[in-house]
Amino acid sequence: MKKKLLPVTLLVLAALMLSACSIRYNAPGAQAPAATVPVAAPTPVPTPAPTPVPTPAPTPVPTPAPTPAPTPVPTPVPTPVPTPVPTPAPTPAPTPVQSNLPRVTKDPGSETVPVNGKCQFVTRYENAKWAEWHFVSPDGSRDLDYTQAQTEFPTLKIINGYAKDMTLENIPEALNGWRVYCRFSNDSGAVNTGTASITVQGAQPVVQPTPQPQRQGFEGRWVGEIASRCQLTMSYKGEGSVYVDISWSGSAFERARWNMTADVYKDDIMIYEDGHYWVETYTDNTNYTVSDEAFGGTGSFYLLDGKLHWVNNQTGEETVLIPA
Repeated sequence: MKKKLLPVTLLVLAALMLSACSIRYNAPGAQAPAATVPVAAPTPVPTPAPTPVPTPAPTPVPTPAPTPAPTPVPTPVPTPVPTPVPTPAPTPAPTPVQSNLPRVTKDPGSETVPVNGKCQFVTRYENAKWAEWHFVSPDGSRDLDYTQAQTEFPTLKIINGYAKDMTLENIPEALNGWRVYCRFSNDSGAVNTGTASITVQGAQPVVQPTPQPQRQGFEGRWVGEIASRCQLTMSYKGEGSVYVDISWSGSAFERARWNMTADVYKDDIMIYEDGHYWVETYTDNTNYTVSDEAFGGTGSFYLLDGKLHWVNNQTGEETVLIPA
């Protein structure tokens, strides 16, 4: 019963309170306050959480399979047809042009000097590279270059035997009657000046020896037909044989030498079997070294149309010489 009366009681109390309030505000002179309408706070609209957009997984790009390089088809190399190589014709040795030879413009003059005196021989030339003085014996049988003359006459002093002007000092009596000349040469050949005689005052007169009979025309002095650097002298040695001396100048500082004894085979042919060869190298006008290369060289000489032909069996070469 008590539980049922409680809510009723509460309702009555509420009604009384409302009535009192109404009387109060409705009294004369009283101003009813403006009714305050409670403003309900806006109900916040929940912001929906953004729906995550799923990032699509990248579509893998398929890697294209590598295109295999085409296998090159080997081009067959044509087999070259061998071109026959023509056998070159042997190049002939150039014939020197005569206009290229040295030219002598002044010959030496003869000199007369006292014993142990002094003199000079002067020459002039054009177009020459080398000069070499020679001494010729009174009978013409011997031709010595200035280095040989120095050996022949030890007391004689030869100055510039390899130049255009040669000076002789301390001239011995034995040089009386000898002659001198200068040989000028270049790559085309050589030419000789005229000879000049040496007269030594008070010397015994030169007695010319009785000339030996010529042996089939071989004896005497010969020079190369093309290159005068080759000098050959044949002298009588004995019945049926001739002594041969050959000098071949490579330059003013070097020359090759041969010695041999040639025996008559026929009237116009001579052969030798005892050739000796060496090279002389000069360091100045008096000193030189010798390479001794002795050998039993063989060869022959023969005359044809007034010319002397030398055949060297060791080299197979043939040299043509003319009378000097």
